[in-house]
Amino acid sequence: MPTAGIVAEYNPFHRGHLYQLRETKKQFDRVIAVMSGHAVQRGGPAAFPKWARAEAAVRMGADLVLELPAVWASAPAERFAAGAVAVLAGTGVVDALSCGSESGDAPALQRAAALLPQAEQSPLLPAFLSEGMTYAAARQKAAARLAGPEAAALLREPNNILALEYLKAMQAQKTGLHFFTVRRLGAGHDSPSPEGDTASASAIRRLLAEGEGWARYIPAEVYPLFADAVREGKAGTDPERMGRAALYKLLSSSPEALREIPDVAEGLENRFRKAAEEAASISGLLELVKTKRYTLSRLRRILWNLMLDNRKALTAGLPPYIRVLACRKGTGQQLLREIGQNGSLPLYASMADIRRDFPEIAQVELNATRLFGLCCPEPARINEYPRLRPL
Repeated sequence: MPTAGIVAEYNPFHRGHLYQLRETKKQFDRVIAVMSGHAVQRGGPAAFPKWARAEAAVRMGADLVLELPAVWASAPAERFAAGAVAVLAGTGVVDALSCGSESGDAPALQRAAALLPQAEQSPLLPAFLSEGMTYAAARQKAAARLAGPEAAALLREPNNILALEYLKAMQAQKTGLHFFTVRRLGAGHDSPSPEGDTASASAIRRLLAEGEGWARYIPAEVYPLFADAVREGKAGTDPERMGRAALYKLLSSSPEALREIPDVAEGLENRFRKAAEEAASISGLLELVKTKRYTLSRLRRILWNLMLDNRKALTAGLPPYIRVLACRKGTGQQLLREIGQNGSLPLYASMADIRRDFPEIAQVELNATRLFGLCCPEPARINEYPRLRPL
């Protein structure tokens, strides 16, 4: 049966996610979602427990939810996409990758992805970077020069950028996966304001932090999962709650150790250490380190990876295993059997087994779960060893 893969964070699961799932299931019989766990791509803890988010996805139509390990989940778009594509391809059962995009034009995205490496390898890129541009702005300008305005325009929108990174990863890994995209409707990615009955995940998280108004943007069928997490104090994480610990870790780490953190380069370790001497909070620290060249998202990820004890050496490869977070009775269980027969990566349901076989990657995952719990409104104990229960 045709099977699609979706890469998501479901942080939390909202109506836009439901729309993508339904549009994908019009074309494919089964859907496997690869989802970030307690560490997310923006750099920091997820707003809700991964178990609630994975169950919500299955209740709303996904047949199987797999975890993108924290080593790759808390990463820039290129590594994030490469890790997710490797997990989907490693199942041996996925036929196509389905992603949301502002464009909705699969051929245009495919043409741009084929041209994008030319811009990334061009001497124009370091020249633009030397002018103080962010990597994203420099790449877009180089793409406009070399690949034309159509390709450059696609690099202005966040979901298009991720779609292009998925396509690049599919090409680099020679997966043979097809590409399918669903045009994003309603509120845009990171849009601060809802549009009708839709809101971006970031807007929902903001409303959650304010204490009201977020429930209407969650599908009613899965709202209780998220409401229970809020009531139990296991939602609404705030990275500021690890502020003093983060400052201590920066001050007690050597420059050599800080240079081993992913994406630390060009003397950033020294900027962080100097800022830690003056800052009293995470937000204050980031404001001191931030420049036109170094965006807050990059700096948040660096700080979060420091707390995770993630290192460049771990990010050099691709995920070496597949971990199941949730599955649907019937179709999900059948997919697990097929992955066991056809997959190129070992399949795990138990974190204890991952700790035995991949201890360093598992330790980063466990650190993400512990930090998630510490960033909850009251320190929460989160079970990283639940028994898989088909839903």
